[in-house]
Amino acid sequence: AAAPAQLVPTSGPGPFTPIANLLETFLKLIDSGLEAAHVPYSYGFAIILLTIIVKGVTFPLSKASIESSTKTQMLQPRVRELQEQFKNDPEQLQLATARLYKEAQVNPLAGCLPTFATIPVFIGLYRALTNAANEGLLTDGFFWLPSLSGPTSFAVKSGGGLSWLFPFQDGAPPIGWHDASCYLALPVVLVLSQFASQKILQGDTPQPEGQESTQAILKLLPLMIGWFSLNVPSGLTLYWFTNNILTVSQTVLLKRGIKAPELSSDWGAAAGGAPAAPKRVSAVKERPAPRAEPSGPRPGERFRALKAKELGTGAMEAPAAPAGPRGGKFQQLKTEETARAEAQPEAAAGGPEGGGEGSAAAAAAAAA
Repeated sequence: AAAPAQLVPTSGPGPFTPIANLLETFLKLIDSGLEAAHVPYSYGFAIILLTIIVKGVTFPLSKASIESSTKTQMLQPRVRELQEQFKNDPEQLQLATARLYKEAQVNPLAGCLPTFATIPVFIGLYRALTNAANEGLLTDGFFWLPSLSGPTSFAVKSGGGLSWLFPFQDGAPPIGWHDASCYLALPVVLVLSQFASQKILQGDTPQPEGQESTQAILKLLPLMIGWFSLNVPSGLTLYWFTNNILTVSQTVLLKRGIKAPELSSDWGAAAGGAPAAPKRVSAVKERPAPRAEPSGPRPGERFRALKAKELGTGAMEAPAAPAGPRGGKFQQLKTEETARAEAQPEAAAGGPEGGGEGSAAAAAAAAA
């Protein structure tokens, strides 16, 4: 019986259509070969074999990506040390980090190109399985699954989405508890495998600071994939589960053979591989420090001591300090001159009798 059309909505031809058509042709050839060999559940095993073949073809690209990302993770402790050392100098931090990657011969962006190159292949594989489901090629069962096209084939008839599971009819899903349990088992296994793969791949690697939101999204990713698997044919869920198991196994095996990057000796074990910080020169000239006072005798004191010893006085007397305030002698002379000027008229007025006395007073004043 023909399966319902458009079990998985598609947007029509696109850039990945040639890859999808090629992979769909390979899927049909593998199924034909398995049917000729009388292998049960041929289409389910064809999906698994096609996924393994695609993984093998893209292995060189995946290997390069895993090696680059693993070596970059191994250098993260060194990078965090540089961030702490140059936390106030972003330009120097960039230079030191670039030097670290150069010394280790690691390119952090080397893993991006192989990853991008594998994306079209796996999108094409997804489209190939979608086309196979829409063409009615996934009507066969697989072990406990009633059909690789279900439960979407029933949902299309009853409104799409989760109409195969809700609402309950007479206390049971529309397709019955047996079939619903069979279809729910694979999404549950897929979600558990996604959580396990995240734990295995992350290991004990400390998560970088400031990426809490990214880590929260990654933790919710398995639940999102589980939700999507409830709305697509079981054949696609089988592909996701197989691809997840292969990816984890491939990553674990490759990481075991990757050695830590070797750094040259100038990084030093004590410095944690961090390069020596350049010596900074201030643009402002610093003021010279004050000169320390000499601990010995002051200049001239030794000369005075020697001079006093030569004279036999024991110590040279210091010159007498002038008595009175500065300018006192000038004031004294000025006062005496004024007194003489006043005495001269009085001597002239005294006559001949007082001439001798006046002359004697003037002489005494001059002598003083």
